[in-house]
Amino acid sequence: MFDLGIACQNICLTAHSLGLGTVMVGLFDHDKAGKLLNVPLGYELVLLIPLGYPAKQSSAPKRREISEFTHNDTF
Repeated sequence: MFDLGIACQNICLTAHSLGLGTVMVGLFDHDKAGKLLNVPLGYELVLLIPLGYPAKQSSAPKRREISEFTHNDTF
């Protein structure tokens, strides 16, 4: 799963560099989607990445300050 996460992140970053929008979707009916996409037996559908041109440009959400979730030397 770790390698899958890295691969999916790279797909999304590459799409962004090409002006495309993506979102990683993990909450869906896996069996139903697998049948719809003709996923062969022995394979597991884990994540969907819808891809397309964004209808509008949006800005990144406000990020927390790093000091809110990092610790030095002790917790």
